[in-house]
Amino acid sequence: MTETDRPGEMQPNQSLKKIDHFWLTLMDRPLTFAVVVLMALALLPVAVWLDLRTISDQSLRAQAVDLDRAITEIRTYYARNVVGRVLDSDGSIEPTHDYHDKAGGIPIPATLSIELGDVIGDQGNLDYRFVSDLPFLERGSHDLTPFEVQALADFRESRDANDIEIEYAGTFFDRHVQIASPVLMGESCVSCHNTHPESPKTDWETGDVRGIQAITIDQSIAANLWSFKFLLTYFAGAGAFGIAFAGLQWRQAVRFHKMNQDLECANGEISSLNTQLKSENLRLGAEIEIAREIQMMVLPTPNELGGIDELEVAAFMQPADEVGGDYYDVLQLCDKVKIGIGDVTGHGLESGVLMLMVQSIAVALQEQGTTDPKQFLNTLNSAICRNIKRTRTDKHLTLSFVDIEGDTITLSGQHEELIILRADGELEVIDTLDLGFPIGLEENISDFVHTLQRPFKSGDTLVLYTDGVTEAEDSAKSLYGLDRLLDSAQRHKHCDVSIMLEHMIADLKEHIGDETIHDDITLLVARRQ
Repeated sequence: MTETDRPGEMQPNQSLKKIDHFWLTLMDRPLTFAVVVLMALALLPVAVWLDLRTISDQSLRAQAVDLDRAITEIRTYYARNVVGRVLDSDGSIEPTHDYHDKAGGIPIPATLSIELGDVIGDQGNLDYRFVSDLPFLERGSHDLTPFEVQALADFRESRDANDIEIEYAGTFFDRHVQIASPVLMGESCVSCHNTHPESPKTDWETGDVRGIQAITIDQSIAANLWSFKFLLTYFAGAGAFGIAFAGLQWRQAVRFHKMNQDLECANGEISSLNTQLKSENLRLGAEIEIAREIQMMVLPTPNELGGIDELEVAAFMQPADEVGGDYYDVLQLCDKVKIGIGDVTGHGLESGVLMLMVQSIAVALQEQGTTDPKQFLNTLNSAICRNIKRTRTDKHLTLSFVDIEGDTITLSGQHEELIILRADGELEVIDTLDLGFPIGLEENISDFVHTLQRPFKSGDTLVLYTDGVTEAEDSAKSLYGLDRLLDSAQRHKHCDVSIMLEHMIADLKEHIGDETIHDDITLLVARRQ
């Protein structure tokens, strides 16, 4: 099993498909897309707000610690340099907690700290408390908060003067930090408290935790928010740009999605049309194959050509497509032989059908005994014109007939040149341009059809061809031409007509080489025995 085949592992293309499906689903829901964009943009100021809260916590903590240390230093200074010096003197000054009621009285450090808390009180965002769970009897009990109770217990366990405890609280829009530090008994404090009549305890020792001092600082985050006015302005501009850009991207994505949907529909239609076209091509291919078979079936067979009295005939036809537009036939009625050759414009199915029409009509006219060449061509042309109109085709053809009777041939109709190789070596090339008119253009061509008679004695050879022979091209686009055809015919005229035809076709194909055959090729050789 390969890595990509392990169960439970998602293939990369499946992941991409899921991502594409997610985005397409999002594009189909514009409101959801807008909410997602707004939420994404809103997360940035939220992150800044959270960072601001963290900064506030750190700032408040630093302020509280500094203030706690300052008050501790003040109280220590007061105890050492004021109360301590007073206790060491013989004057009338007395450090006492009730100094207000006694002349010459000054507050002891604890009283100073408590009254500092009263003086500071809850001044704006600052609160200071100097409290203990063992107050003097006349002071009454202090209401300790859970944080202060826990801090006092922790300090008595650690007995470390540098120990502090911090608590953070507040809401999303404001923060406050509370810091507590221990109040430890010094030597002067111990002697005073252990002898004082209102002291709740008389066994204090140096280092005992008498109480705590707690400082609370409150700060509104929203109050400091405008300090970030440049950053907020930047966020507002970036947010507006982001919304506009996201909207543009969403619009483009929707357009591309619509284009993809249209393309999928078009691909579906193309696929359906391709299926139909494939089926149609198969059907048309079958029809063309049938037409080709029919066309080949109506051509003269070797036995027919070999059975003509006093005439040796060989013929070759190669269509450029499956169905060709060239026509040739050899018809015999009693002692008369009619050889026809023609070329339908173009090639393919329509040309092949027209060729079959010509062949059928020519056979019918020959069987009816129509012997006049002019009448034969004119009647055939009229029938072809009617069929062309019926089939709505634009095809027509050049067509010539050679009537052989005794030692004479009668040539009629317009086609390529007729070549006669005389037995004595003379070469005769007859132009047929003035002997007829293209078949299928005019219903009556009797005024254009003429005949030409020539002797045709024993040993004379006829060569008939279509323009696919003379217009065949080699790799240099050079045409085979009439001169090469005449040269080939003269070089091989002493052979039997079948061998002569093979050599002439070989010469033609040697000229063509590997080039594509663009037109039907037909060549017929007939020799008088």
